[in-house]
Amino acid sequence: MTVLEIGLSASAIVSVIALVIAMFSLKHVRRQADANEKLIQKLMREVAASSSGSVGMGQRLLAMEKRLQTNATKQPEKIDYYNDDEFQPYSQAAQMFKMGMDCDEVARRCGLSRAEASLLEMMQKSSH
Repeated sequence: MTVLEIGLSASAIVSVIALVIAMFSLKHVRRQADANEKLIQKLMREVAASSSGSVGMGQRLLAMEKRLQTNATKQPEKIDYYNDDEFQPYSQAAQMFKMGMDCDEVARRCGLSRAEASLLEMMQKSSH
């Protein structure tokens, strides 16, 4: 074997090894891309759920504000914001916040979204 043949053989071996490594790397990158795509889809669903929860909370707050305005003209004394059956989870949440519970626990126990519980917590803090 001549030096030229040895050099060509070595080059061919190195090329084959590089090709195999490149193929394994490509498979790994494709798996990562698939995992990232699944994660993106999951996050998009969570954002959509959070947004719809926020919209629902906004609608409930508007309804509550309307009731408060009608009650304010009828009763000049202190109004309990959470005494209606429709707002029972909010009443429970308000009591739990008064006891010092955290937002995630209140949301879980009252069946509220994280956004609703967070908003109620902020309202509770601002009223004190």
